[in-house]
Amino acid sequence: MVAAAAIHLTLAALFAPHIQLEAHLPPALDRVIAYYGAFSGVHTHFDFFAPGVATQARLEFRVHAADGSVRVARLATADREANNRIATMLTDFGFASERDALLRSWGRYALRLYPDAVAVEPRLEVLALPSLTDAAAGERPRWVELARTHMRRGDAGAH
Repeated sequence: MVAAAAIHLTLAALFAPHIQLEAHLPPALDRVIAYYGAFSGVHTHFDFFAPGVATQARLEFRVHAADGSVRVARLATADREANNRIATMLTDFGFASERDALLRSWGRYALRLYPDAVAVEPRLEVLALPSLTDAAAGERPRWVELARTHMRRGDAGAH
């Protein structure tokens, strides 16, 4: 048991830095470590320490009805796995070349989802986390708008 723990901790220490050791290992040893790592997570390079982790994002729709009322809806489901997939999709917003197309696509989706809507405003927000110093001084995380667009039913590309 002590030997197994020592091997595990040694592997964890070797893979903790952001150095791609896989390129320097013999293929047979790399295969064994990858197999063990798939079960233990020992070869993950510990990316859960920032800056390798993206901030949380959310997509909100302002849905405009014909009577002038506006309601807010979020792109979320009751299914945790579906929400994880939505979060993964939102990370694609990090690619500047995709932002406009994603916003328009989300707008078309909302217009299909809310047939009574005359217009929708998809808004992407990210959670801005304060530094440790600012948090100690009382600053709280806050949602910051990253982008928005406005689509009316009948506009080119809107359904």
